[in-house]
Amino acid sequence: MSRNKNRTSEKRPYLNPDICTDLRAAINSTPIFSHDEKYLAKYNLICAVMDRVDSCVRKLNTYSDCPDSEEDFIVFLTFGCMIVDACKILSKELNIESKEKNEYKYFRYYYEISNIYNKDAEIPTDDKFFEYFRALAFAHPFETNRPKFLKSGETQFSPWVTVYKNMSFLRNMKNAVGIRIYSSLSEDIFSVIMPFSVVKGYIKSKHEKIGLVTEWAKKEIENIHNKWKNTKVNRRQDDIAILNEARAILQSRFVDTYSLDKTLSYLTCKTTCPANEKNVTLFREKIKESIPRICDSIDNLDDEGFENALSVIYARPNKMHSNAHYQLEKIYSYLHERSDYIDSASNEYWGLQQAYEFSQEFAKNWVTIDIRTMQYDEIKLLVAVACYLEKEKQDKAKEQ
Repeated sequence: MSRNKNRTSEKRPYLNPDICTDLRAAINSTPIFSHDEKYLAKYNLICAVMDRVDSCVRKLNTYSDCPDSEEDFIVFLTFGCMIVDACKILSKELNIESKEKNEYKYFRYYYEISNIYNKDAEIPTDDKFFEYFRALAFAHPFETNRPKFLKSGETQFSPWVTVYKNMSFLRNMKNAVGIRIYSSLSEDIFSVIMPFSVVKGYIKSKHEKIGLVTEWAKKEIENIHNKWKNTKVNRRQDDIAILNEARAILQSRFVDTYSLDKTLSYLTCKTTCPANEKNVTLFREKIKESIPRICDSIDNLDDEGFENALSVIYARPNKMHSNAHYQLEKIYSYLHERSDYIDSASNEYWGLQQAYEFSQEFAKNWVTIDIRTMQYDEIKLLVAVACYLEKEKQDKAKEQ
């Protein structure tokens, strides 16, 4: 039995979809491109290109063989041209050097053996020849006189594109495609013909150049991150000032400050019940202990470390009463600013109802919550205190 008989070999797609996937991952890995005004126009262009290229790759990867008809070849060229233009426009906008080492790799031979060859003109590069080819194929389907390699005063006209799958007169050029041409300088009818694989190869080479955009994006991210690392939190301040400066730094980096906003609220909101002071102080001291780690994570651009440093404000006991998670969700999402009049059908009223029910469970062992008089930032603080202390209690019991 053959060693490879039971192996399944997957045929690689014509165009590698991972090229655009990698670019998307790089662009989406940071808020820099979508939030910094310096990059906004580039970001919109890159997003438009990525979406278009994804569509083009899906379509072009259905072409394993030569097109079956003129119409099918024009469809192929339409999607292929978007790939070519994507490379061109991104290279120009981002100032990326994407010049080929060999600018005559694909089309030169087929131009030189065709009847349109002009020995008195400079040989067109692959890019220039493809522009000419697609102009007559569909962009300017009836006439063109713009290519520099045409004869002086010549205008060319194209009645149709051509597809030859197995024509003997093409001398071993199977699966060929081309364009039919009339010239203003001749009564003869010409053709430019080449293997379909040559056109595919040219378009694939352009698609692979999109990888240069990914390299550009990663380099830009690296440069900006290096600049950010030069900005350190001034720790020679009181705790509130330190956290406010940390918040300002995060904002300059386009990072969500929700966790720091919540932390500052817990440290600064006024409490109205003296019986809560002891446990509130314990909770606040625990937050203050985490401030050096918060600063370290910001100085080092350590997003994971930042969230870990603030874990105290999100502490939850392992065992809670039924509906506890639902109650917490409504407390934090519905209670923002106390209204003068609270409609019994409103979200605010429902959030207060959930706060009351939460206060009658394990929370009452740690804090006193009065939903009638307390401001919502105080209620949220006391809920967080209760969760933290209950978690500490359960964790200690588990260790014993």
